[in-house]
Amino acid sequence: MLGLTGEQVRAGRALLGWEQAELAERANISVKTVKRLEATNGQVDARSEWAVKKALELAGIELIGEHDWRERTDGVRFAKDKTARLREELVEDVSRSLLIDLKIACDDDPDFFERPPNDVAAFVTEKLRDSVKEKVGHLLNKPK
Repeated sequence: MLGLTGEQVRAGRALLGWEQAELAERANISVKTVKRLEATNGQVDARSEWAVKKALELAGIELIGEHDWRERTDGVRFAKDKTARLREELVEDVSRSLLIDLKIACDDDPDFFERPPNDVAAFVTEKLRDSVKEKVGHLLNKPK
């Protein structure tokens, strides 16, 4: 597991006033999977756990603590800036994609940056638009 505990999932739902069905819908998983995750010994696949974590974070829940069951320091709280994590991840992912796209363009054409500025800007704009669409869908767990 990624360190997400059943107690955190239940507490996050309680803070948001969500039923298990609402969390399942927002995470795009089954209610049965939510129940299994919330069970103290519930095992779920990493994708489902990631989806629940993302759904809670996007709703403004911050997961806190060391997630060490022996120390019991894990918990949840409302995030001060509920979109901060989403913005940071989006910028990091899109920047990484653009860096790769530019590397490929320069490998294919060593004089890429000798092109007219409008051509370079058009290339960057197109790649950014495509990357943002893909990354936002991925981060929100809503594929195109």
